[in-house]
Amino acid sequence: MIKSISVRNFRSIKDQITLDFSKSNRKKGDLSNYISISNTEIATTTVIYGANASGKSNLLRAFKALEYLVLNSAKFDSEDKLGPYEPFRLAKGFDKKPVSIELEFFIDQIRYIYLIIFGEKLIEQEKLLFFPVGKEATLFNRVKGKEIQFGEYFKGEKKTIEKLTLPNQLFLSKAAENNAESALPVYQFFKNRIKVYPFLNQYNESGLERFYAKRLADEPESPFAKKLNALICALDTGINSISAKETDWNSVKFPDNMPANVRKKIQEDFKYEIKTVHELFDESNKSSGLIDFDIDEESTGTRSLLSIGGIIIDALEKGSVLVIDEFEKNLHPIITSYLIKLFNEKIFNPKNAQLIFATHDITQLNEDLFNRDQVWFTQKNEFGVTELIRCSDIKGLRLNTPLDKWYVAGRLGGTAIINDTNFVMAMQEEIEE
Repeated sequence: MIKSISVRNFRSIKDQITLDFSKSNRKKGDLSNYISISNTEIATTTVIYGANASGKSNLLRAFKALEYLVLNSAKFDSEDKLGPYEPFRLAKGFDKKPVSIELEFFIDQIRYIYLIIFGEKLIEQEKLLFFPVGKEATLFNRVKGKEIQFGEYFKGEKKTIEKLTLPNQLFLSKAAENNAESALPVYQFFKNRIKVYPFLNQYNESGLERFYAKRLADEPESPFAKKLNALICALDTGINSISAKETDWNSVKFPDNMPANVRKKIQEDFKYEIKTVHELFDESNKSSGLIDFDIDEESTGTRSLLSIGGIIIDALEKGSVLVIDEFEKNLHPIITSYLIKLFNEKIFNPKNAQLIFATHDITQLNEDLFNRDQVWFTQKNEFGVTELIRCSDIKGLRLNTPLDKWYVAGRLGGTAIINDTNFVMAMQEEIEE
């Protein structure tokens, strides 16, 4: 699980802000939405609210930036730029300063802190700490222009891998590539235990559909397939079951002038097709059997539910950290609420999966779903800088305060402020003309 993430000079984030998932000592509510790890209580769900362009998506993108660099930088060429380098640009000089991202997390009850500070084409600093017996110990600390300092706990080849690591590559990634024992658990944490979806658009959902179609076709009796079926059918979709099979390309006619490589790519991408099964009724509204539908005949909400349902079940099965923006996209608020509760209840979440998401759905902002320290707000100040505040830190809030009403009224920050004076004048001018 993740304890916190700290970000500085990234997109709309100028000064360092920290999103902390540990239990607050302030008034927060009575829900037991926490997992105890090494004497630290970590929230199973965390929600971020904020106006459009307030920075909540940028905060989630920082997870993706870190994940991307850890998993891919070992393959970078010496001249490759670091794609996630997106510094704050509304203050002079900051567009040349490095980006800083620090993640604090747990692997098998052991606490780790991983920091990277990077510019456009090089890593300025990279540091990995852990707490093997409750006390801080350095695994390695890398500073630009200096030899890497290794702690006594670091196991695996050191100097050879250090020489192989280019200035724009992470040592952690290079060390894992070369099977350094101390690097592998952390690298695997990023590879297998963090799933980041900074946005779910039609392209992403189509890719997820194809991914889950293959899983349903290859493993129709697997626990995953059974759980996904049960979830889709339970949430008022009108679906009796869902399955997948290989596409019958003999029934598909391609244009005669279509290049062979394009045809092959389509056949590979859409090798499997998802079918939903509905109950069929006769003229007297009595059940008379079942009827198949193609997934593209289903509603947008049902198709979104297939994608989000799949990644949620994956996270619950593996005990992963799921980071997702616009979690409620195309879903009814009651369904959204149910999916959130899957992470808060031990019966559904025995492996301690964690959900971190951003939303505009104020119906989820209630004391039956979140404690105050699980709710965060982003807002931009007059200089275009993202600010982050925890709900439990807001003074004057009582536990019976209706957060949804206060939020809409702008009393908690993070809400859109509409100044339409110029727009009204422009419209009026057109009318007068």
